[in-house]
Amino acid sequence: MPERTSCTMIFVPLLHYFLCKNDYSGNEAGLRYRLTPGKRTVPDPDGGADATKEEKILTVDYWPAPWTIDKTDPALRRREVFPLTDEGRAAAAQYLKDAYEAEPERWNNCPDMMDCDPWTPPAPEPEEEAETRNA
Repeated sequence: MPERTSCTMIFVPLLHYFLCKNDYSGNEAGLRYRLTPGKRTVPDPDGGADATKEEKILTVDYWPAPWTIDKTDPALRRREVFPLTDEGRAAAAQYLKDAYEAEPERWNNCPDMMDCDPWTPPAPEPEEEAETRNA
């Protein structure tokens, strides 16, 4: 019987999907990911001093299963920003594929939701303690 090789099946929708301001999320084994279109302000070299312009971007987040991004420790999350173009979309897909293929054992052995607790942010400091530390 021939040996099976792993095949990464990460899907990233076509550019038009993101140009319509749609987010997309998916997973490959325990690698969870989200792609979010948006805009950012960047310096405009053609506009003179202090000139800026808006640039369309595609933000890619990935994190380990089993929880949503909000319930995953920020130290385990990764983010990269790409231009919102066909080339940027292809680079985002390659970024996710590379992330999976760099650590397949990690993504194939994520804990089950029944075996771990979701991350919760630390409790805010009481105002009195914060004021005495800042004084």
